[in-house]
Amino acid sequence: MPFIRGGWAELLAPGLNSFTFNRLRERPSQFARYVNVQTSNRAYEDSYETSGFGPLAKKAELAPTMLDEPLKLGGVRFIHDSFALGFLVSEEMRDDEQYGMVNQLAGSLGRSARITAELYGHDVLNNGFSAAKYVGRDGLALFSTAHPLRGTGGTYGNTPAVAIDISEAGIEAGIAAFDNMVDDRGITTEISPRILLVTPGDRMLAKRLLNSAGMPGTPNNDINPLADEGLSLMVSNWLTDPDAWFLLPAASESPIMFYWRKQPDTKTWDDENADGTYHKIKQRHSTGFNDWRGAWGSPGA
Repeated sequence: MPFIRGGWAELLAPGLNSFTFNRLRERPSQFARYVNVQTSNRAYEDSYETSGFGPLAKKAELAPTMLDEPLKLGGVRFIHDSFALGFLVSEEMRDDEQYGMVNQLAGSLGRSARITAELYGHDVLNNGFSAAKYVGRDGLALFSTAHPLRGTGGTYGNTPAVAIDISEAGIEAGIAAFDNMVDDRGITTEISPRILLVTPGDRMLAKRLLNSAGMPGTPNNDINPLADEGLSLMVSNWLTDPDAWFLLPAASESPIMFYWRKQPDTKTWDDENADGTYHKIKQRHSTGFNDWRGAWGSPGA
């Protein structure tokens, strides 16, 4: 809808005691703290993975050496989408408006761009318990109780069989899942959780769980086993499930990917025939995940 004088008469005459636009402060970016953010110069990015070899086989004297080959584990394609927004303001509105709102509107497009990146940066976790929108190279959702291990025929879970709310026992179970995490050959791996990600509703509980000197929620003198696990608490305002919580590694090790194909780019041009000015912003990016290892989560009970 064009920004014209007919719908904004209150901005055409001086005398308002105050005029407020986007008064509330914007939150700093949150998704980049736990998502692996990279740049791309292609129409899409492909992620493909193969396994290494298993342990050496015992060899009898003069017996032939057993031969092995890497396992093809599959891949994921990240296709960049375009996102844009703009507005049109008449020359008369730009000339007659008294409070500088036109200039503030142009700046507000940048805020819209940052909001969009934040929404899509969190989208994988917000849809992580369903395969309807994002799947990894195994064809399953990010969080599953039965990720296949191609080299062993077994499975591994990175979410509890029965969904649980955040608790000391729950966090311990998630840490244990990281400790016992294996590759597709069944060989133990070294990747540790570094971030406890929760919603604002679980902020205070999470602080008590991580920072209490003694066993949280009990009168016992036992030490708090979570206190020295190296977990940093991160509270996200963009998670849509109020009970969901996650254990994640450092962003550089995260399986959740966000590719910038084009950073926010603004354009302004005049329509000389209609005497109006267009303001526009556009960006391109993609998000998803390639492997489940490095993420553990629960949607809450």
